[in-house]
Amino acid sequence: MVAMAHRLIGLMTQTPLHAGAGSATEVIDLPIQREAHTDWPCVFGSSMKGALRAAAETHGGLNEQRITTLFGPDAANASEHAGNLLVSDARLLLLPIRSLTGHYRWVTCPALLRRCLRDAQRCGHVMDAPTLPAVAEGEALVARAVANQALYLEEFSFTPRVEDTLNTLAELIAVLVDADREEELASQLTLVDDDSFRHLCRSAIPVQPHIRIKNDTKTVADGALWYEENISPDTLFYWTLTAQPSRNTKDEEAPDAMLNDLLGTLFPVGQAWLQVGGNETVGMGWCQVQEVRYGQV
Repeated sequence: MVAMAHRLIGLMTQTPLHAGAGSATEVIDLPIQREAHTDWPCVFGSSMKGALRAAAETHGGLNEQRITTLFGPDAANASEHAGNLLVSDARLLLLPIRSLTGHYRWVTCPALLRRCLRDAQRCGHVMDAPTLPAVAEGEALVARAVANQALYLEEFSFTPRVEDTLNTLAELIAVLVDADREEELASQLTLVDDDSFRHLCRSAIPVQPHIRIKNDTKTVADGALWYEENISPDTLFYWTLTAQPSRNTKDEEAPDAMLNDLLGTLFPVGQAWLQVGGNETVGMGWCQVQEVRYGQV
């Protein structure tokens, strides 16, 4: 039997991203997608698969047969066979939080790190990960010393504590980001407790008001005010791709070769970008893609 092939891929937002949940909550008319049990921002696998298929169809480097094999036939022929590509949710790893103490911080929590390690191992990456340090409520663990006695994230004050383990964690996370940002990652990585992080995931996500102007009077149209939640630039997600043996008898190449073809065609070195979510025509949703090669972690 031909084995399945897996890839672990970093997804760094370069412009604001809106992957909509489709229903309003409280005062936000257009909220982002979130995990139901944690409230962490995410991008559902269906949205990621749609973005990936759109990129494959518009790029021109993949033939129609290969696209059908990977993603499945179009709606009119959907009963023929399923696609062999399994696309996961894009899961949060680092959330950029503005800080009164200085430049923004890349914030994460133990629960996110543990889950990322499990996902990496499932994709076949053998990881020599350190034991995660305990972090108390009100503490912020950092790799580099902070000049002030308090580290402010949004309006919340945390007590910074230098922890050498974060340097090792920064090295592991660095395989998911562009090489020129590794030093930035080490200096800005911050670890807070799970409960504090959940609160930041609610309070630190930008909510932007929008209006629609009547062209003839240049005034706001009646009822045309809405609030939209967007993921900030410099947010780090990761996602996984799995290729199963082909169900298309006209294209039976090995799963690993198919993934190499897909990723190598759509995301060549130096041009690895993917547009995800809505509002593409106003520049939103552009992300940098970083495939993790075997042996990097």
